[in-house]
Amino acid sequence: MSKLTNFLRRKGRPFFFWPVIGSAVLLMVVLLWPDDLSTTRQDTSTTRKAAEADLIDTVTRIRDGDTIVVGSTPIRIANLDCAERGSTAGDRATRKITSLVSGVRLRCFLEGRRSYDREIGVCSLPDGRDIGEILIAGGYCQQWPG
Repeated sequence: MSKLTNFLRRKGRPFFFWPVIGSAVLLMVVLLWPDDLSTTRQDTSTTRKAAEADLIDTVTRIRDGDTIVVGSTPIRIANLDCAERGSTAGDRATRKITSLVSGVRLRCFLEGRRSYDREIGVCSLPDGRDIGEILIAGGYCQQWPG
């Protein structure tokens, strides 16, 4: 028999190891704990603001009535909820947004949130009109609460 087996058999229980494990955990917590928690909170708010951004580029693809691709960035229009492509209302909304933005250079404010593979943002035409407001006013889509 090995020395460890004999030791454990003699002691009856492996309680000898609990203080060693507890000391190791305590040491890790002390070493990894941030020095200043207020700095950590401030850094996360700065990171969130950095995620918000303006994107100015040309529309390269229209997925459906409320999702477009500007440059190489897919964008879910933030204030817009359209029927799905393939339905009568969805195809109507897709045709309208295609006529508005296909090949046009847009300015999109990205909010720093995501929906699936898409950034969420508000996009406007070169003359300043909001795409979502145009489609809602025309009856093509509904207001999206998200």
